[in-house]
Amino acid sequence: MGAFGGEVGPRKWRRVLGEMDRGAPHCSRGPWWTGSPPGSAAGGVPAPGSLLPLAGAAPASCPKPVTGPEEVVAGLGSCVLIPCRYNLCQAGPGTRLPALRWLQKPVYDHGRRDYLGGLLVSTSTGATSSRARIGVAGPPHAPTADTASGEGDCSLVLSHVRAEDAGEYGLRLEANGTRPNRDLRWFHKVVLNVTDAPPAPRLWPDPQHLTEGRITTLGCWVPPACPEDTVALAWDGPASRVAGAKVQPWTPPDLTVFPPATGISLDFNPTWYHDKSNLSCLLRGADGKTVAQTTRQLQVHYAPRDVRVEVMPTSPVHEGRQVTLSCHDSANPPSFAYSWSLNGLVLPSRMDKVLLQSVQVRDGGAYHCHATNIVGTIASHPTILEVYYAPRDVRVEVTSPVHEGWEVTLKCRDSANPPSRTYAWSLEGQILPHSSAQLRLWPVREADGGSYRCQATNVIGTADSPPTLLEVYYRPRNATLTVLTPLPVLAGTHVSLHCELGLAHPPPSTIQWLRNDRHEANTIGPTFSFIAEPTRASTYRCVGQNVAGSTQSPPLAVIVWYPPQAAWVRQSPRGELVAGRGPVRLRCEAGVAEPPLYNISWFKGGERLPASGPNLLLPGPEPADTGTYICEVRNVAGAARSAPTTLNILFGPRSVELVPEPGEDVYEMTSVALHCRVSAQPLPDAFEWFRDGRTLGRASKDLWVLRAVGIQASGRYRCRATNSIASADSPDVTITVYYTRATILRKTFLGLGVGLSSLLLLGTLGCFLRRRWQRQMAADEEPVVEPSGTFFLRNKKPRPPASPQPPHTADDTISYSSLVSPPGSGPVPRVQGDTVVYSILKRNDGAAKATEGPDYENVPSGPRGRAGDRDGDGDGTLLYAALALSPPVTPQEHAGGMGDTVEYAALRH
Repeated sequence: MGAFGGEVGPRKWRRVLGEMDRGAPHCSRGPWWTGSPPGSAAGGVPAPGSLLPLAGAAPASCPKPVTGPEEVVAGLGSCVLIPCRYNLCQAGPGTRLPALRWLQKPVYDHGRRDYLGGLLVSTSTGATSSRARIGVAGPPHAPTADTASGEGDCSLVLSHVRAEDAGEYGLRLEANGTRPNRDLRWFHKVVLNVTDAPPAPRLWPDPQHLTEGRITTLGCWVPPACPEDTVALAWDGPASRVAGAKVQPWTPPDLTVFPPATGISLDFNPTWYHDKSNLSCLLRGADGKTVAQTTRQLQVHYAPRDVRVEVMPTSPVHEGRQVTLSCHDSANPPSFAYSWSLNGLVLPSRMDKVLLQSVQVRDGGAYHCHATNIVGTIASHPTILEVYYAPRDVRVEVTSPVHEGWEVTLKCRDSANPPSRTYAWSLEGQILPHSSAQLRLWPVREADGGSYRCQATNVIGTADSPPTLLEVYYRPRNATLTVLTPLPVLAGTHVSLHCELGLAHPPPSTIQWLRNDRHEANTIGPTFSFIAEPTRASTYRCVGQNVAGSTQSPPLAVIVWYPPQAAWVRQSPRGELVAGRGPVRLRCEAGVAEPPLYNISWFKGGERLPASGPNLLLPGPEPADTGTYICEVRNVAGAARSAPTTLNILFGPRSVELVPEPGEDVYEMTSVALHCRVSAQPLPDAFEWFRDGRTLGRASKDLWVLRAVGIQASGRYRCRATNSIASADSPDVTITVYYTRATILRKTFLGLGVGLSSLLLLGTLGCFLRRRWQRQMAADEEPVVEPSGTFFLRNKKPRPPASPQPPHTADDTISYSSLVSPPGSGPVPRVQGDTVVYSILKRNDGAAKATEGPDYENVPSGPRGRAGDRDGDGDGTLLYAALALSPPVTPQEHAGGMGDTVEYAALRH
């Protein structure tokens, strides 16, 4: 984790800027600290919290002797830099700086008239803490200074910040002034706050409303870092990746700090798609990982876009209908003004909608709308409004004189939108079998004469022409239609119709075919063929036509068998489906079919279900009912399948299981990850952990970590998973935390210490009797010692001349791998059975023994003071962690030279 200098809340920022503005020209200005340093009061004895110059008033142009923050924030485990600058202007030019001291938790001592506390760094004595130093650069404990100006760096660097480092710190400054009575003494206090994470980066200025097309510059900075730390800032977000974006080092223009703050800037051109997007400034450590970040949502103003005109009802519209024209656009901020134009002519409307109560033909044309907001005005693409109206000015035109044997063409003229598609003719009130705009009669006969009318029809309406007189000659006498293919026919089958016409003069050159009394096709011969399709199932006629007229055949019904045209599934109820909250019904519906009788089958996931019929009932439903359903509709002509319908059955947590890692039995100071495994749909959005029935906490993920557990963490654990449907608990899992070997040894030694203290009193009383008894036993035979007894090992008189000296360590500790009795000292006391551990070995330090030689091997005789007693008891008692005797040896082994050996696990002198 990197180092981060300091941080200040927004409530104190105005005061900081105000103080920087009032500073003298030679005073460094701090960017992130709050308030003013302690000691700003004038005159008198300095109260706790400040020390003022000893004599006289400082010149008005001189800044404070010490400039720095009043509050600094550091991340746990990081290196923190407390910026500091000193200025000796008040003490006169050329003033020396004899002493700078940084204290932790300073307390003012009225008797000494000085501050006392934990000394971190002192430039006068050279004293320093292993984790602290003065100065951003240069040798440790030596503040950097500008001798010409009397200014210097007094910053404090504190590495590996711990939670207990939080609190108050103080800088003690002493300087020998060159003016009379101008010795300078000053004290500056700083509060260090320690957080779990480093301070987040700052954005300058805070992104507010941006405008599309205007180059924008944003800055990001963090307070100065420790010199040995490597930190970097980076931008992240769509705005930082836009073409032309530029990132470069940067310092806020209104911040001047020492050492300089770390900062970067971002120059980019905001566009509409950056609106509502996030822009983040990332703080990364030396390993490139992000340790903190600050994110802002951008607000981009842009001109109207996607401007379009919407016509309701959609164009084309019928004349006389009400029509609404709406102008739609996307803009930020929303458009506040609109204008309209029709075929280039400006309309008086200024609203986003234009209402045409009764649309006329003149209202048709190309419409434009213009949307305006504070950024600009944008016009829409043209939208055509087409007005439909019924035929008008219908009339019959005769193109040539009418004579028998002549060719005559009658034309039906009209004005309509859309153009007339259907025309009808009548002769003397009788409808003629002709549907085109022209009626061609050739050769003309007398029977063809009469009063003609034409009728024009479009999708809007119908209009008749005035009567026009014409002589009409005869047409074919009859027409008969027969089918050459057996009926009914299957879809896809080839169908042939044959038309037989009676006498006509002149004979018809073509035969016209009608389907449902509408024109279908013309053929040269009497046969009309087509492929049978569902749309071909109709009533057919053939029309014999010549220049004089036409004759229609009787209708013939052609029946086409075809499979269902479509199939679909309807679900009831719709929306979310929750297990157990049924039933759910799927209904299969089908389009038209011929014949209409059909069977219905159901499929799930490609497999056929035993159910049949139009309804499929899921009574639960159950989670197993989740899947894709298809229904198939079949008749004699074929089958149709529906589109897949997917059912997603939601259910609450099931099979909840708590799985600890690395297991249920762990050692203390181990991190245990509790995984809550569950089956649910939708996935759980909340997890809760319990120990012995008490809540540990909640989280959105299925993982809870117990860090550095102690034995008190042992207990019954369970987790609870919750989604939008329900909650469920896992069975209890018992986690047992065991002591580590180090803890067991520590507690064992603690228990031995208490036991040794108790046995010390008993050992002192029986010391002399025990020694005499041991000597007597050693002279007779090898003694047997009970495991709970105490013995003293005393040198035999006279002392052997070549007694080996025990090895000594650097801290006066004597470690014995074996202790060998000197020759002639008799057998070593042994125990029956297993090894015996002795708690106390008493040393006799009486004055009378001084002349008789030492009582113990390698233990000096004579009284010892408390200062020389390494065990700290001062009464001559030696405490041993463990004293072990080797197993008894046989007489042959003793005679063979193995000797009497006493093994000590550890012997501390």
